[in-house]
Amino acid sequence: MTALTRLAEFTVKTSLEDCPPAALALTRRAALDTVGVMLAGAAEPCARIVRQVARTEGGIGLCTVLGSTLRTSPTWASLANGVAGHAHDFDDTNFALMGHPSVPLLAALLAGAEAEMKSGGDVALGYVIGFEVSAALGVAVNPDHYTRGWHATASIGTVGCAAAAARVMGLDAEQTRHALGIAVSLASGLKENFGSMTKPYHAGHAARNGVFAAMLAREGFTASATALEGKQGYLAAFGGGAGSLEAALDGLGARWQLVESGIAVKPYPSCALTHSAIDTLLDLRAKHHLVPGQIAEVEVGVNSVVPDVLAHAKPATALARKFSMQFCAAAALADGAVTIGSFEDGPVRAPAVRDLMGRVTMVVDETLPHGLTQHAWTRVTLRLADGRTIESPPRGAQGHPDQPLSMESLRAKFLGCAERAMPRGEAEAVAEQIQHLEDIPDIRALTSRLAGDLE
Repeated sequence: MTALTRLAEFTVKTSLEDCPPAALALTRRAALDTVGVMLAGAAEPCARIVRQVARTEGGIGLCTVLGSTLRTSPTWASLANGVAGHAHDFDDTNFALMGHPSVPLLAALLAGAEAEMKSGGDVALGYVIGFEVSAALGVAVNPDHYTRGWHATASIGTVGCAAAAARVMGLDAEQTRHALGIAVSLASGLKENFGSMTKPYHAGHAARNGVFAAMLAREGFTASATALEGKQGYLAAFGGGAGSLEAALDGLGARWQLVESGIAVKPYPSCALTHSAIDTLLDLRAKHHLVPGQIAEVEVGVNSVVPDVLAHAKPATALARKFSMQFCAAAALADGAVTIGSFEDGPVRAPAVRDLMGRVTMVVDETLPHGLTQHAWTRVTLRLADGRTIESPPRGAQGHPDQPLSMESLRAKFLGCAERAMPRGEAEAVAEQIQHLEDIPDIRALTSRLAGDLE
């Protein structure tokens, strides 16, 4: 049995009853967080551009583009909502995938379910299936895949989105195998584009191509059965080996990565690799009552994978600042918070932040743990103008599976995001509805509330 056949069998045979209750609880949390960041990102320039192209290209108005007046085809809606959801880099991550699972999956699923008139339970099941497929591939090919330069959100997530879309669209096992094989050839996304509009495009790209692959396969389009493990297949090109993939696939339906590796929810709208340092600096600022003038130097020790990701020491745009340890550390110390409002295009306006950026140094610390779940850990040392040194030991970040956000904090994040596109009362009603995702008889009862006034 080929790898694609095994993935297809898992996709079509898994039922909602097979999913652990903990996985479904995490799915509801992911849906709440993801709908929020999609609504928050709908007004961003990259999201507006995609909507404009979608209007120009045209499409049957089956699906909602969140926060906007646009209704369009499933592929365009998937792309538009995926780009919006990743526009602020505020969406969740998973360390097996080494990328962002939920925005691509839910962008694909909301569009696919709306077009097919499916239920919230279908969306929840599709999410779990797509997550497990993505995570299995991540376990098989990472970290080599990630360090080669691939952005796993798209280069792996496309395949997970195809599985999710195939399930919600009702494909059989053979059609699903072909959809996954098509998706393997549509998978791409390079980390060199981090800090530009193309980075959020990757999330929409995965969603759009997952839906597109499923649509093609449903009409009879075919792909190679060995597109994953063949001599010139995905593993050979993207990293990993047949043995590692086989071991990862052995866990499907037995070990649930959604529960085991979990979801890291972001409290800050920047690259996840900045979050541990932001947490530490906010804690040190409060504990020692620090003001910018006291700080002579900030040294942030990071894992060896980090410098190639946080590559913007002197970022000139808002998107580049999300991938700048220098900016994020300086904003945390100067302002005592890192929010959507921290990231504005043009020159950095706050003199204290500009000054502090020049005092932040990022160094590789070989003593930090190297596990996939720990590559975002940091160690922080502050040297003060009066000669004192303040050190903080290595740590992870809040929002990670071992330090999950409380339901109250997650709900507050959702409301803060959603209120950028709808009145608070409506946002609260949507939050309540998502908490009962599996009970929604027709997903359009949710998506009809997520349109907005944006063109």
